[in-house]
Amino acid sequence: MYLNIKTMRNFFTILMFLFLSQGLMSEASTYNDKIIAIVNDRVILKSEVQNMIYNLSPEEITKEYSMLSDEEVINKVLQNLIETSLLIQAADRFGIKISDIALENELQRIASSQSLSINDFRKTLIDQGQDYSKFISDLRDKMTIETLFVSQFYSRMNVTEEEVENFIQRENINQYGNIEYDLIEFIIQDETKSLKKEYIETIYNSILDNGFNNTKVSYSDINIEINNLGLVNQDKLPDIYLKALRDKLNEKYTKIITSSRGYHVLNIVESVNKSSSIVNEYKVRHILLTPNVMSSSEKIKERLIELKNEITDLDDFILHAKKFSDDKASGYKGGDLGYQRPNALVKEFADIMKNTPLKKISDPFQSRFGWHILYVENIRSVDDTKSLVRKNVAKIIRADKAKAEKDDWVAKLKEQAYIEIKEF
Repeated sequence: MYLNIKTMRNFFTILMFLFLSQGLMSEASTYNDKIIAIVNDRVILKSEVQNMIYNLSPEEITKEYSMLSDEEVINKVLQNLIETSLLIQAADRFGIKISDIALENELQRIASSQSLSINDFRKTLIDQGQDYSKFISDLRDKMTIETLFVSQFYSRMNVTEEEVENFIQRENINQYGNIEYDLIEFIIQDETKSLKKEYIETIYNSILDNGFNNTKVSYSDINIEINNLGLVNQDKLPDIYLKALRDKLNEKYTKIITSSRGYHVLNIVESVNKSSSIVNEYKVRHILLTPNVMSSSEKIKERLIELKNEITDLDDFILHAKKFSDDKASGYKGGDLGYQRPNALVKEFADIMKNTPLKKISDPFQSRFGWHILYVENIRSVDDTKSLVRKNVAKIIRADKAKAEKDDWVAKLKEQAYIEIKEF
């Protein structure tokens, strides 16, 4: 790899200026585009780095970039583009292709999340000065890499119950739940690390005794920022912030957090564990009739209406289910399906079940299995937190294993690849 540090630093400086000056970024087309990196037979352009920086989401900036110096930001973006290029090339070798239908579905999902149609979403992007074709190309690349990750790494990782249990015992599992923090940030700006450790500790003790605002007034001779971060989900926080929150000194303040920007302290106004999961379970019975050459769907529906009108109580429903239901597995038990959760059933059945009053019989409805009437015998609320937490822990372990294997694989790809960073 060829790297001219002096030249690249000049390049980083220019790009960071563009990063900090959004108005100039919109005029990026006025700059002569150049190849700044070659990755095997593919190139990375200066405009790609500029656009990636410009299009960083607030969440990405907060979680991955806020603690980095200007040079580190640019370098991270460039390395991400190199890694993306290598992964796309690898996906090509594995024959991974994203179909137009899959791409359109994902685009529809993104647009719908903003309450927009695809056409309105496209217009919004264009109005914001974005290249829609480039957006689509980047989206396809992102989906390709995600598919590669799932197929080659995530899907191959096994997680045992012992690993889950060890994780739960080893860690404070509530800290890994869906925690939302209301935070205020205190920053002592010191990129050069010129302030002595003792002085920083003195400021910190002042925070503990007097709070953020009074401390800032007392130390007006140094550059101090106080930012109200508001409600932030733990997934959106930098790792060093998460570690500090897990190792917090007391219920109100974290320990001192050191970054390339300086020194940070977080004031925890409130924290809420949102991982608790209460779900409804429905004790439900049904009668199933399936259409055949002798009975059309319309006749089946009419027959279920007749059966519904004949049934006067639960005992009647049980007798009719035993006698008439085509679902023999539940029929001999009077149509009893036990306690069911909506997400475990086909949507048509789940929707009717949730909307049928207790101790009542539904109107006939159709699913892919045939035509049904159902009876909701009981409803109970179940705390599913334990099961949910164990599933989430398993996902964490599985993702960590997959990421570690992927990172090792990417490192080997980089060793084997031809990568050249050109002079700016």
